[in-house]
Amino acid sequence: MPTILVVDDHEEIQDALAEILEEEGHQVVQAVDGLEALEVISSSRPDVVLLDIAMPGMDGLDTLRRLKDQPEFSSLPVIMVTAQGDRQNMVKAVQLSVRDYVMKPWDPGEVEMRVNWALKAANVNSNQQEPPFLARAA
Repeated sequence: MPTILVVDDHEEIQDALAEILEEEGHQVVQAVDGLEALEVISSSRPDVVLLDIAMPGMDGLDTLRRLKDQPEFSSLPVIMVTAQGDRQNMVKAVQLSVRDYVMKPWDPGEVEMRVNWALKAANVNSNQQEPPFLARAA
């Protein structure tokens, strides 16, 4: 069962993402800020990280930068889940090798789809099938 780390300083967002991902059959761990996220990543070794940008203390971009600077975690897929959709933050995240970018509020099915794609790209068995439109294109 893949493990997904949800990092957000709003408990209701953490809970909503955890519910969505647990329904998909994923194990979910949570952190409220960047420092806690780095500790959880070191101890639980998640398969994918969902990371907010705007958080007190260490924000998501600084967390992503520190994570990617560590060779053992440089290939860990990170998906930004944020209300901050400005181009500057998107460019910074892409420069830091973010896997994907989800805007809050997300559409139904969007988070699940993006997490499953990240797991597939990382060769993690998510027990999920490709969406039908991808299977037809193959």
